[in-house]
Amino acid sequence: MTRNRVWIAVVAGFVLSFANLVYAQNVTPSTNSDAMVDVLKTLETKGVITHDEFEALKAKVTKDEQKAAEQQQVVVQQEVQQTVQQVGPQLRSVAMPADAETQVANVVTAMDSGVGFHAGRFDVAFSGEINGFAVHDRPDNSHGLASLPSPFADGACLLCVASSGAQPNWAIRSGLLPGDLSIKISTQEKGWDVAVFFGIWPGIQNNGVNLNGNVGTGALGVAGIDFRQQFVTLGRPRFGTLKIGRDLGLFGQEGILNDMTLLGAGSPNGNDHPGSVTLGRIGVGYVYTDFLPQITYTTPSYKGLQGAFGIMQAYDDAFSPTTAALDAHGQPMIQGKVTYTAPLTGATKFKLWTNFLTQSEQANNFGSSANNESEGPVLTAGNSVRAWGVDYGFKGSWHGVGLVGYGYNGSGLGIAGLLLGGIGLTDGNAITTRSSSGYYFQPSYTYHKAFFGYSYGQSFLAPAGANDADNSSNMVRCNSSHIAQFRYAVTSWDNLVAEYTHTRSEAQFGGIITSDSVALGSIVFF
Repeated sequence: MTRNRVWIAVVAGFVLSFANLVYAQNVTPSTNSDAMVDVLKTLETKGVITHDEFEALKAKVTKDEQKAAEQQQVVVQQEVQQTVQQVGPQLRSVAMPADAETQVANVVTAMDSGVGFHAGRFDVAFSGEINGFAVHDRPDNSHGLASLPSPFADGACLLCVASSGAQPNWAIRSGLLPGDLSIKISTQEKGWDVAVFFGIWPGIQNNGVNLNGNVGTGALGVAGIDFRQQFVTLGRPRFGTLKIGRDLGLFGQEGILNDMTLLGAGSPNGNDHPGSVTLGRIGVGYVYTDFLPQITYTTPSYKGLQGAFGIMQAYDDAFSPTTAALDAHGQPMIQGKVTYTAPLTGATKFKLWTNFLTQSEQANNFGSSANNESEGPVLTAGNSVRAWGVDYGFKGSWHGVGLVGYGYNGSGLGIAGLLLGGIGLTDGNAITTRSSSGYYFQPSYTYHKAFFGYSYGQSFLAPAGANDADNSSNMVRCNSSHIAQFRYAVTSWDNLVAEYTHTRSEAQFGGIITSDSVALGSIVFF
């Protein structure tokens, strides 16, 4: 059928249908009802029926007439619908171009919630946050460090979290989180959920190299930009999710994500020359999970139980006496995770988790010596030590009352960053691992828009022996802190934050540093 003939059929169908509809609504279907009324009037005149009987019979005849008209209208409407269904496909084939469906699929529409848009079958979502804090820090290194001979008299304490400056100081800086702009593009391909994710994390302070080649608080400074995240995910509800790229690791992840200082500052550490971020509870209750190159598989959730397993880039120990030698990376770092989220019971929420990490730190294949041969051993190819760690914790809430508990144990794990400070020397001058452990607990209460929280935590790093204690006497033994925080949600985006932190660090040789800090600021999520 040609296009002209189809159009003629379509127009004719609609004209006939419309004519029938008009006729049904405006033309009297029959004269039988009028004749019946005339007969009833004659009977009334002759006295056969009374006037009341005449009115009742007349009403009945009129009602039957209206009912018949309505039935006729329904029949006409059905005929119209049948005509449209018959000619509709022909109309579409003639009037709609071959690529019309593709054009419809490419329509851009706004998302129902959040910031983003639907572009055909693709969803593009933007999220992130910006924060800024005025931080006042008052360090005190008079508890043993100032009276010690060089090199400790300057307050140096390796991996100590408490600030070691001599004077109180102010800084306008980012908190534990830098700023964040995240972009997620997702779609479905042949039944698979596919997504790519990019996360850009800039600070607000000048910690990048300025035009004079200096870093820090000088003129002409620039903010550093940390491109922390870029990964792709592939998943199905019954398969789980495969992630490839750079993202948070598994070990230590729950420790930082449930830390209330993630929305605040915590221990400022070096507030006189601020870096990109503060430390929160990093090194004071948990080891930083870090953003690692990885291939990670996460299982589907089964009755609240879920697991994950990942192979990740192996790390070096930058504070080891054999830093340059243990960089063979013959094996990847391996991490795993198990979580259980209990079913909701009224206002009660509860979650448990545990994670593990293991990595072999190996001497390179050409053989080498330690950084300082007078203190460290000479290593040959294949010499190695194994670092490992396990963490565990819970989070619960009930009618606004919340509680978080977290702990970890490990060997070669370090105390603040992954594997930083985890390698030591035995009394026989051979390489070995140092034991480390830590914990924090965090009660809180949320009332309407207000949050009140307190937390206390400690992290410990033990020497491998007497020889190791002598060679690393300026390294930290214990970091601890008390933190109190108040937050108020001004809007669904904006939170005002006030925080007080007391931090204490003790070195292996016994020197102590303390610092007291106050942070006032805001964090905005979108």
